[in-house]
Amino acid sequence: MKLNISSKLLIILLDAVFSFFLFQIVAGLLAYFYYMPPLNGFLATWVLYYIVSYIICRRTLGQYFFNAGIIDFGNKNLFALRLILRELTSSLPAVILLLFGWNHLSPIRFLATLLICSIFAIFRKKIFRIKVEKMAQSYSSDEKRVFKNIAYTFIVLIISATAVRAINTLATNDNLLLKERPMCAAPCPSGHSVGKYVDFLHENKSDINDYIFSLFEKYDYVILCERAHSEMTQYDMIYSIVSDNRFVDSVGNVFTEIGCVDSREAYKAFLDREFKNEEEVDSSLASFMTVNQSVHLLWPNTNWFNFLKRLYYLNHGKSTKVNLLFSDRNWIDRTELDSRDSIMAENIVSTLKNDSLRKSLIIMNYRHAYLTPGNCGYYISQAFPGKVANVMINTGSVSLIDLLFGKETMIPTLHGKWDAAFKQIKDSDCAFDFDGSPFGEDEFDHFVMPWNHVRALKYKDMFTGFIHYKAPEEQFTDIGYSHIFDPDNEKQLRAREAALKGYSLDYWKEQLKNGITRQEGMDIYYSSGSIENQIYIIVCAVAAILIGLMGLISYCRISKKRSNI
Repeated sequence: MKLNISSKLLIILLDAVFSFFLFQIVAGLLAYFYYMPPLNGFLATWVLYYIVSYIICRRTLGQYFFNAGIIDFGNKNLFALRLILRELTSSLPAVILLLFGWNHLSPIRFLATLLICSIFAIFRKKIFRIKVEKMAQSYSSDEKRVFKNIAYTFIVLIISATAVRAINTLATNDNLLLKERPMCAAPCPSGHSVGKYVDFLHENKSDINDYIFSLFEKYDYVILCERAHSEMTQYDMIYSIVSDNRFVDSVGNVFTEIGCVDSREAYKAFLDREFKNEEEVDSSLASFMTVNQSVHLLWPNTNWFNFLKRLYYLNHGKSTKVNLLFSDRNWIDRTELDSRDSIMAENIVSTLKNDSLRKSLIIMNYRHAYLTPGNCGYYISQAFPGKVANVMINTGSVSLIDLLFGKETMIPTLHGKWDAAFKQIKDSDCAFDFDGSPFGEDEFDHFVMPWNHVRALKYKDMFTGFIHYKAPEEQFTDIGYSHIFDPDNEKQLRAREAALKGYSLDYWKEQLKNGITRQEGMDIYYSSGSIENQIYIIVCAVAAILIGLMGLISYCRISKKRSNI
């Protein structure tokens, strides 16, 4: 006897919710040894739940309520094998996992998998000789017992899952996050589960500055891959490198993505100026930054203002200076904007060759630091084969859940696996080569969309080395600086606003009306944890509604039976 569509959908929903809570328990029990990512872990648990339920009981919890189950009309000796293949190739969670459960979403693999799974799903009865139908024997006389069994099972499972999830969250999260942003705290990898990373760090980590200068012994040009542009602490680390005596003596040059090539001489003139006090320095620097724009209407990041200011004090009055060289152009005319990476690279390469600069540090953000085709780092590496290294500064990956809601937010790299490792060591601010490390063997999940081809690579394929400087919760962003909207500066910006389309100076004036605005690292990297927790609460509510709905269906069944007596 066949099930109707509404019964089938309700069975799927019941089993999905049951599997969701089961996943919380399984993930919690395995957490000490292995971290199960939320989406893939849930889907894998759902598939396993189907297989175990069918082998042991011939039905799932949802099918039990509707008096349904599987009927096998194939070779009994091969039942388990046929069942497992059926669930791994044509069940809903398995198909979703096979299509989307990869770090890199390859279009070819996606289409091939979709075709194969579609064939298995359409012809699953003929291929696997198993079907789901209502049982011939009804237990309508025992509706109350059936409902109570399912309801009690659900309630016990929800309570157990919630307790295990809470313990897992408390055991794997930083105390600061638990105290300051409890709703953002979700289960993370445990310290024990990342033992191989911790062992590597104990044996191989280096001082950040020492590591960078060791790279300059092997390479002429080192590209630093910046975090989010406005993150503050990274520029403390960068300043520490360029203010090191070894930098002035053996390197001397810093190229930056931010800033316009045409402003190089103006900045040199700023360095040579004498100012009566710090207020004059700030005012003059703000005026310079108003003119020194590239892609955007305004570059209001505090770290850039502070970095230029610190370089002023470092260089002023000295014969040997840190040579700061901007790499971009002023993009009032945007006809060549798609070629921005090659243009920045050409500005860098031509300067290196024309000025005979033997060594340089190059600061690029995000993909511009990649050595893969189409990126600034690639063009530089092609101009100087074997002489370019690139180093990633610890940051995060993109949250695919938030992306579905139209937001580009960050989550810890590899679900926090690396962060868990660094929490286990003293002096976690360090650096090392990716090659030969377990970090380098991990799948590349930098702030890149999953369909980008580089997601098929490993970290060691994308970067020479890695710098860990400040844990995510210690990082923060600042926007704004003094004198930013002084009358003359605003006049310049209004003229730029008129020349650019799609930008609003009033937006920035509103954002900065109360001065510098800050976003804490906990809000940058862990906001997706809040969404995870909201999803958990919603699923709990759905489970409660399902229990109520099953109770209503049971009541209607019993009433119908009594009316027929």
